[in-house]
Amino acid sequence: MTARYSLGVDVGTTSVKVCAVDEAGAVVATASSHHGIDESGEGVQVDAERWWDSLLTALAALSIDLADVATVGFSGNMSSVVLVDEENAALAPAMLLADARGADQLAGLSDEVTAEIVTRTGNVPETVFSLASLLWLRDERPEVLSSTAAWLSSKDYLRARLTGLRATDPTDAYNSLLMRDAEWSPDLIEAVGLPAHIFPPLVGSGERAGAVTAEASAFTGLPIGIPVAAGSGDVAAAITGAGGLGADALAVSLGTSATVMASVPDRRLPDAALGSLTVHPSAEGTYFALGSLLTGGLALNWLRGIVGPEAIAAASAEPAGGEVVFLPYLAGTGSPDFVPTARGTLFGITPATTAEEIVAALLEAIAFDIAGLIERVGMDYSAILVSGGGSHIAAWPQILADVTGIPVDRLDAPDLSAIGAAVLGWRAAGHEVAAAGRTDRVHPRPDTAERWAVRRARYEAARTSALDLYTNPPIRTIGK
Repeated sequence: MTARYSLGVDVGTTSVKVCAVDEAGAVVATASSHHGIDESGEGVQVDAERWWDSLLTALAALSIDLADVATVGFSGNMSSVVLVDEENAALAPAMLLADARGADQLAGLSDEVTAEIVTRTGNVPETVFSLASLLWLRDERPEVLSSTAAWLSSKDYLRARLTGLRATDPTDAYNSLLMRDAEWSPDLIEAVGLPAHIFPPLVGSGERAGAVTAEASAFTGLPIGIPVAAGSGDVAAAITGAGGLGADALAVSLGTSATVMASVPDRRLPDAALGSLTVHPSAEGTYFALGSLLTGGLALNWLRGIVGPEAIAAASAEPAGGEVVFLPYLAGTGSPDFVPTARGTLFGITPATTAEEIVAALLEAIAFDIAGLIERVGMDYSAILVSGGGSHIAAWPQILADVTGIPVDRLDAPDLSAIGAAVLGWRAAGHEVAAAGRTDRVHPRPDTAERWAVRRARYEAARTSALDLYTNPPIRTIGK
């Protein structure tokens, strides 16, 4: 019998990943292609055509017969905004999540509109949402907006290239902050001064959103007419790839960013978390809080390049001794403070400081920050599902379990967003597959709690001091 696969496509910030998942839920092949971002652009942006070129390159490298692909699903970097015309051609570079050009436009929203957005979505408007980019385009590129047939996210753009259909799903649409539940909010769209016609139809993440056209088949090698799922944002897709989040579970991904995803009921966050974390729908129709420590994995990769991979791999899971504290903010803090001027900082260095001490200080720092985000949500969780490259550092799951007091399950699968996209593809074809496998559970060690508390108190004191410096730098006058 001929094998049948669902093809999961994940459009990342700097690369496109594809994976083939069979009918039993096993990943049988993966490939990727780098596309990068526009280094010379005025903001954080990319030519959307690069996404298409990367998809074609990744498909060509995939070690399966594409004729055996039965369905396709998508995931993509959140809050990306690309404007397209009636032929689905991009009219301007795609603006990405880290593009902050819409800050002034968000600040110009009326108190009434801002309050209504918070009520309907549980989110305070920030530049990490696609609303900011849309408002900037409204003011700075009105001639482009007037020619726009629809605004799409990254995964929507590639899906439109495959199917000819312009649409989006609730997980990406929600980042516009112009929704109530799973529907657009026409009154808010009008209130912020955006044209209603650019908001595309909404299709459920696991529902069919067109089929591969003859033209797209000629370019890609995918069979004509196979169903294509609407797909979801990458974080929502990762949750799908992990088997979803139960009402008392949360997930942590340690990639370039350390990301925390926690189930929340009815989009409601406590006051301590409002504006510090964001709220999003999952592909399963539930809601989760999202917090991103923007440079957790970035700091880890930087340190690996200095001390070597052996020092990282040999890290101890015991609470560090000594005085070293590492603040991992190489490019700002992310959640919960959003201090873009913060930088990585080492405290307590002496001539005797070892690479092992610095590694230990970094791993505990990421765990402390994750614990702080979980505490802001204010719920009791039964387990943490961890994934990403950092989860393969032997000591790190144990450190996270000890610091948070929550058992940790490591997901034994790479590229969860691509896997989740493939699961959504199978769903659109009427077939369900099992979730990613998990390793043995790591339990907190009560006998380490007091020592971790001492380390955390030192870390928090150093963090407070450093963020004050980066937020309010001293003014020095030449000659004084």
